[in-house]
Amino acid sequence: MDDREQSRRQLLLGAAGTGTVTIATLAGCLGDDEGGANGDETNDDDADDVLEIETREGEDDEPAFVFDPAIAELEPGTTVRWVNTDGVFHTVTATDSLENRTASEEFNEEIRAEGDTFEWTPEEEGIQHYYCEPHAGFMIGTLAVGDVDDEELEAAEDVHDDPEGADDADDESVDDEDADDDPVDDEDEIDEDEIDEDEIDEEFVDMTGEDAVEIETRRGEDDEPDFVFDPAFVRVDAGTAIEWVNTDGVFHTVTSTDSIDSRQSGGDEFDATISSEDDTFEWDAEEAGTQPYYCSPHAGFMYGALEIE
Repeated sequence: MDDREQSRRQLLLGAAGTGTVTIATLAGCLGDDEGGANGDETNDDDADDVLEIETREGEDDEPAFVFDPAIAELEPGTTVRWVNTDGVFHTVTATDSLENRTASEEFNEEIRAEGDTFEWTPEEEGIQHYYCEPHAGFMIGTLAVGDVDDEELEAAEDVHDDPEGADDADDESVDDEDADDDPVDDEDEIDEDEIDEDEIDEEFVDMTGEDAVEIETRRGEDDEPDFVFDPAFVRVDAGTAIEWVNTDGVFHTVTSTDSIDSRQSGGDEFDATISSEDDTFEWDAEEAGTQPYYCSPHAGFMYGALEIE
């Protein structure tokens, strides 16, 4: 075992005293919630291990919200309990890939308010990734159950180090393939900002003169991304009522941000969930200026702006 491996295992397995990994023991049989939650005594002979993972606001250089601990090692049969401690709407959504972050069938539960919990017990060895749908761009977690492939776990750790960079890596691989077909000399270095501007259609639809404007969520068509706001970029008069409508039945948020290029956290002006078909959110555009917004689960490509006159 190399130094890095030994250090990592000490961190994940031995950090209970520091709060990184919290393991409690509950008396009674697995699934007996009342006895485990309210009993004052613990019988070590038949106690079940519980690994507790909290949702909380990020600190220092962390993203806006995190699972704590984000990576944990445990044995099959250990119950994992996610606890909402920040009072913000979250989901615990299983995924087969930290890069793609699309829901798998293992579990997908909401912990909407402070004190809400969700429990899951893995019975087989392996790595199980998960994420929060409203904050999919940065709020991710990994469970390493029993003996797992060290290289796979280390690859997951790399994604955890830069959760928002996973999509960028996919984009870079595509760019590399293009570069093989059309090599670029160093003298003709391309400005990445110019590429981004060329790829994003930010033409505003003029809807001034309207008292109310409706913006739909829908699945993308042709060369569009997976999901879009339609219309995404809208010019309106001050005082116009804006209504976002979920028409695709997919979990979305409508989250304000100060900059279209910074689609993380935000929500100072509004941060609403439209989680199922026909859900709506309304907001009055009172002050002149530009108000960018985005969908947290699909922040990499689903966003827009209001130009308020």
